[in-house]
Amino acid sequence: MAFQIHCANPDSHQAPDTINHVSKLGIDPNYVIARNKKGDVLSYFKDNKWDLRVYGANNTFNFVSWWDAKTQGPMDALARRLTEEIKTVCWLNIFETATNAGRSRGMVHVRQSLSILRAIAKLAHGLNLSLAEADTSLQFQVALRSSISNVDDGFSLPTALMGLLRDIAFWQQLNTIECDVPRLVPEANLTDILTLIQSKARTREDQKEHHPLIPTRLLGKIIGGAQEQLKAAEPYLPRLEAYIKAMNADPSLCSNESRSYAENLKRVMRLYPNCTFQTWPEVKEHSLNTAETLERFGLTAYAKQVGLNNLNSIDSHITHLQVLCIFLIHAFSGMRISEVQVMPFRPIVNSTTKGLGNLPVFVSYLQKFTQKGHYSRPLVWATSKEGLYAASIAQQLSTLTWFRSHQIGDELPNNAPLFIGKGFNTITPNVHYSLPIATTLFDTKSWRAACLSLDLTIKAEDLEELRVFDAFRAWDENPNFAVGKLWPLSSHQFRRSVAVYASRSGMVSLPTLKTQFKHLSEVMTALYSENSSYAQNFLIDESGRPIDGGSVLMSFRDAVAFNTSVRFHEQVIRSEQQLCGPIGADIQRAKDRNSLPRIFHSQKETQMAVKQGKFSFKETPVGGCVLKGSCPHFAIDLVLPCTSGCKHAILKPEKLETYIESLRFDLASISPKSRPYQLINQEIDFINSTYLKPATTKQ
Repeated sequence: MAFQIHCANPDSHQAPDTINHVSKLGIDPNYVIARNKKGDVLSYFKDNKWDLRVYGANNTFNFVSWWDAKTQGPMDALARRLTEEIKTVCWLNIFETATNAGRSRGMVHVRQSLSILRAIAKLAHGLNLSLAEADTSLQFQVALRSSISNVDDGFSLPTALMGLLRDIAFWQQLNTIECDVPRLVPEANLTDILTLIQSKARTREDQKEHHPLIPTRLLGKIIGGAQEQLKAAEPYLPRLEAYIKAMNADPSLCSNESRSYAENLKRVMRLYPNCTFQTWPEVKEHSLNTAETLERFGLTAYAKQVGLNNLNSIDSHITHLQVLCIFLIHAFSGMRISEVQVMPFRPIVNSTTKGLGNLPVFVSYLQKFTQKGHYSRPLVWATSKEGLYAASIAQQLSTLTWFRSHQIGDELPNNAPLFIGKGFNTITPNVHYSLPIATTLFDTKSWRAACLSLDLTIKAEDLEELRVFDAFRAWDENPNFAVGKLWPLSSHQFRRSVAVYASRSGMVSLPTLKTQFKHLSEVMTALYSENSSYAQNFLIDESGRPIDGGSVLMSFRDAVAFNTSVRFHEQVIRSEQQLCGPIGADIQRAKDRNSLPRIFHSQKETQMAVKQGKFSFKETPVGGCVLKGSCPHFAIDLVLPCTSGCKHAILKPEKLETYIESLRFDLASISPKSRPYQLINQEIDFINSTYLKPATTKQ
């Protein structure tokens, strides 16, 4: 018999059906999957649950459990088709007896394959595809690679996934199977996919779990909601400062009765111990209660809106607003939490960048290359107007924190952190700052409260997006990511999301991200931004809609082509420097001989070539690159792959010299005995000997 159960050896009266071949119509819905000891039917193929426990299975096989009926409602036509496809693959796992290449496929393998197929079904449904369409869908193939690349310690089935893909490929060749068996992966790509899975299987035990990507809807709510709350608070911050100063100097404010006056007096006398104050009977007539005090400082409406009624509630509100500032700084810089914590009170400086002029950037410190907790010398992070706005609000909030425990005339020290601590919630002052750094702003409780205020509740659409990007993470099995739960936000999620969405936008290069994230190697940057080509596009139009088609997308593409052609002609064709590098040298020779290809004759010709996909150009820190698509050199442990003979590189001496200077700057923060130091030193020597010194000799 060609098809019979091979996972068990039941008695003849207890055995399921057997057949010689599978017709084009597929498996007969009434095919008996299992019988009990009496010979009664336990499960048919048409059933959504198969009970194979009589043959040694630990549990029933549930083929509809991948669909969440509570949040998604009844299965649609595509979901039902996907379920039937899953059943067909599982049936072949159980009843196809050839045991591909001698491998045994027992019940455990079937169970593992079903787990994988459930994840793949969710991925396919999110892309509006059946499994039969998967191997011809570029979106599915990119999403599948993305999900394999993103597997972590929680994914324990790499062997089962490789076995499943091998089996499916094997079944395509059998004459006894006439029905369509979903390929999942094109035959030409199977070897590459299996190699990728093997690579992840070898390294996953040594890797930490990836931080999840923040879904685009929630990231939008974080950015939009935080800005909205800060802008609502901004007009009241000077009034809050005046209120705090007055409350610390005048115990008759917010004095509703003798008891509250006594408490106020204790607080005021701690700051002004040498002053004499009146008794309650003496101030009772001209004292102001809480409502009257808030009215005096113009805070009545805002206090009602956010729930302010005393200094303690104001402290909590300041903390809340500071956390929102931290969210925005993370989102618009990609800084680590340790780098945000130690930002100076004046974190914005103007950095002069060639070709762009003065650019405001964040300044802070690293801990990663130092010992004993000492920070590095100041480094800069690029940001945007949103990041700058958040930092400016954070300054005002820290001023409020300062005056909560200081006299009116006390000036904030010059050497202060942006996030000033108070009381016991502090880091001990260090050599960098004269004031302690707040830590409660970075704890789970404060972040959760801020997430609640932003309504970061997980919806089904968020999980759909994550399943497409990272299908093999057990989203449904992790209660932290259940629909209706609050998104478990963490600082490193911002860092990874910035990398992924910046890469996805097509407007940020990998070397740029390396510099921004302060990575020694582009390998680390690639890990953060890997598979960003499939992350949902975060670009939106003027109406807030995603740029996903129609005239807006065409306009965006036209703008990209135009900008590319402009940069190429400015940086390469009209460059007065002698170009070097593989492509650069060819273009330089063509320029010297006046024999440039037609697509380089004019900016218009170049723009048309870009739009038609015939040409691509991206600026790099050392010149440019004409590679179409993403750089394949992620796994090479070099500081920058462009300089090492890359056939797509255009190198410019002036940029090479600037690049070397930046590398020498990096060396000052690294131990000379470390491997990164040696790699950077080798890079400097290589560029000098290969590109710069020969040019000097020729002159």
